[in-house]
Amino acid sequence: MDVLISIPDQVADKLRERARASGQPIDAYTSKIVQQAVTGPTLEELLAPVQADFFNSGMTDEQLLEIGRDLLDKVRTEKD
Repeated sequence: MDVLISIPDQVADKLRERARASGQPIDAYTSKIVQQAVTGPTLEELLAPVQADFFNSGMTDEQLLEIGRDLLDKVRTEKD
């Protein structure tokens, strides 16, 4: 099936760059990424196991945020 879409110039430029970098014509590259987007799992599907684990852990949102803050601080410290 052929589909005609309009995309902003900035997106088209990025698409051309990525197609060129992959060594594919832009139409083949575009077809490939559209197929991946449509057939691959959604973000919700990818996150479902993590969300279930969090729910089952009994941890509060604040406890999870604190873990995230601690990890971020650790990464920042290691960078310096």
